[in-house]
Amino acid sequence: MSFIGGLMDSGNIPVINVYEDTIPLAYEKAIREVWEKGASIRTEYDRPGDPPSRDATVVIVVRNPFGQPRYHRSFADGLGGLAEYVMEVVHGAHDYWVKPLEEILKGMESKDTRWTYTYHGRLFEYRIEDKVVNQIDAMIEKLSKTGYTRRAQAITWNPKLDPPTDDPPCLQRIWGRLCDDEEGGYIYNMNTHWRSRDLFKAWFENVIALTMLMRKIAEAISERMSKRVRLGRYMDISDSLHIYGSYFREIEGDPEKGIKSFFEKLESRSFDERTWNSDFIKPHFINDGLGKGLGPMLEREKDMPEKVRKAIEEELRLMEGEDYIV
Repeated sequence: MSFIGGLMDSGNIPVINVYEDTIPLAYEKAIREVWEKGASIRTEYDRPGDPPSRDATVVIVVRNPFGQPRYHRSFADGLGGLAEYVMEVVHGAHDYWVKPLEEILKGMESKDTRWTYTYHGRLFEYRIEDKVVNQIDAMIEKLSKTGYTRRAQAITWNPKLDPPTDDPPCLQRIWGRLCDDEEGGYIYNMNTHWRSRDLFKAWFENVIALTMLMRKIAEAISERMSKRVRLGRYMDISDSLHIYGSYFREIEGDPEKGIKSFFEKLESRSFDERTWNSDFIKPHFINDGLGKGLGPMLEREKDMPEKVRKAIEEELRLMEGEDYIV
């Protein structure tokens, strides 16, 4: 069964819309909606005995992507690990972990276990023929000249490299546009389009990283235009937003063992008790005390390219300032 525009319709993948003010509210609502209305569909990652995933095509709008509280306590990674993931997306912290082109072209026959791509690499250094294209800079330049353009976008998919692999990019495209505000400045709206998405254990981290990139883009446009550019709504479109069958035990709980379901845990705590604001998160992004965070990352990764290291050092310097919001 599917849920499309309020009507039940058999034989279709559900289309679900979620509109919320903040990221944690959107996260909770999306999990409930996909769990209750998603179709049962198998995936290539299922293990023997796993039930089919709950799956839907989902559009999520976050009206205030940096609204507080910004962090949900139920996301999968640690706080320091999330900080390092943000650096991967925004600054290319692990672009140097990608395997050589000749290995990528081998597809699933490659024995090299390094990555086939990073989002940063595809967005900032997209390789086509003998050229390297910085698509994010092209977006910034186009929006700085014509804010209402509909042509400011960046893609990740490489039709030569990605189809043969077993782990192609989930993020497919970023699109942005400016709208006038009432004070002579602009508001930057951004959409991201995803092929496939793990809702329960990846969506939240993805959105934190992409909204940090969203802010970087808005700041760069503002600098080039010499005008204020504020952040508008963030929209997130997933062709397949799913909860894997292997997660069902975490969602459903185990009444016989006294383990509450995911939704019972939500209802047993206030919203403040199940979220964190950015002020609490920031020191953990710097150093979580468990070997993760920007400080430990810079110390641990001796082979990080110098250009990337300097960018993360600058991010750390800004993060240590009072006004920086993670």
